[in-house]
Amino acid sequence: MISIGPEFLERVRRPALAPLLVFGPPLVCAAVAVHELLYNRASAVDWTLAAAVIAPLVPRRRAPVAVFWCCWAVAVLTWALGTVSFAELAVLVALYTVAAERGLRYSLSAAAAVAAGAGVVAVRFGPRGSVNDVVVVLIGLAAAAFFLGTTVRAQSRYLLSVVDRAQRLEQERAQQSRLAAAAERTRIAREMHDIVAHGLVVVVALAEAAAATSATDPDGARDKMLQAASTGRQSLTGMRRLLGVLRAEDGVDREPQPDLGSLKTLVDETRRTGLDVRLTETGTGQQLDAEVQTTLYRIVQESLTNVVKHATEATKVDIVLDRDPRRVAFIVTDDGRPAPGPRPGGSTGNGLTGMRERVALFDGDLTVGPTAKGWTVSGELKLSEPR
Repeated sequence: MISIGPEFLERVRRPALAPLLVFGPPLVCAAVAVHELLYNRASAVDWTLAAAVIAPLVPRRRAPVAVFWCCWAVAVLTWALGTVSFAELAVLVALYTVAAERGLRYSLSAAAAVAAGAGVVAVRFGPRGSVNDVVVVLIGLAAAAFFLGTTVRAQSRYLLSVVDRAQRLEQERAQQSRLAAAAERTRIAREMHDIVAHGLVVVVALAEAAAATSATDPDGARDKMLQAASTGRQSLTGMRRLLGVLRAEDGVDREPQPDLGSLKTLVDETRRTGLDVRLTETGTGQQLDAEVQTTLYRIVQESLTNVVKHATEATKVDIVLDRDPRRVAFIVTDDGRPAPGPRPGGSTGNGLTGMRERVALFDGDLTVGPTAKGWTVSGELKLSEPR
């Protein structure tokens, strides 16, 4: 089973562009500040204060709270000395980082400090008659940084919960498969001995007796062969009954299994990760039995889980279910690029094996692999008696 968790979330939030995300905001603040300081022919003190308020942004992800208050202290010192510059935009970057990386308590404290500073700057440095406008603009910028950070944090936490839930579902499915397989092996061994082995022993004995007496007692040999055929038919009937029981129940207590009515909830949950998931059902046919519905649900669930886990830059997933009285076809297509490492369709992973086993129960087929625009999982279940 492929391990997923915080590392996956880290790859989602900080891809190969991580250096740009780390150094980009400080460089933008520095460029704006340098332009202003050169234009105003600022003093060495102003240059020093600008550097002091921007430089802490580099390690902001490691210690966002400490970096914020450091930038805030330098900004307050700058205002106390009677100057203000665009370098203080670094405080907004630090506020965003606190809101994105830390809890609400830290975020609200930082936001309150920025709001107070905005009021001070507006009153002390704003043009006469435009103080209110300056306050609105500055507080609006602070609010934007705060809410953007909290939104990113909420989405990251939700994505982590979805990934964790996918992992737990995969572990649960693997455990249930092992338990069911062990129970079925025990039952098959017992029933095989009681039904099949006994019948085969009788058939062999009758066949040998018929062969031994065929020359001296043809009628008796014929009777023995007929008895062997009858015993074989009885054993075959017992075998069919055994397979029917194994198909109908697996000998373990289970909670109610999901059906096609649960797909809407599954689709809605996956949409919250940012994917545009579309479910289309076409065709006509009789009501599907519970086992078919559960199989379709699990295949779609596994496919969506693999999109969340493995598809890079995926934006949409199309799910199409088409049925008629004899079969139901399915296709799940996404537009993401395969992430580095194994993806279903390769040589590893329990998910693909589980899907193939489910499809095989209905004498169906499964196709998994890349397309020109992404990845697809497709196949069909035959609505005749499962094998």
